[in-house]
Amino acid sequence: MSIEVLLTLADYHTIMNWYELAFGKHDPNKIDQKDHSTFRKLSVMAQSYIEEQKKLSSDNEDDKA
Repeated sequence: MSIEVLLTLADYHTIMNWYELAFGKHDPNKIDQKDHSTFRKLSVMAQSYIEEQKKLSSDNEDDKA
């Protein structure tokens, strides 16, 4: 069984905060590459979500005009 779960902008913000709490005090060169990779993936997902929301908002404004 699979379930689709959607993250909100607040969810992405919380996850980024967790990352900062976990790794913020470490030397960036000593953070494991897989952790950097996961952070980059989340960053791209968050940016994509923001762009999607802006487009939806813009489309809704166009529909009202």
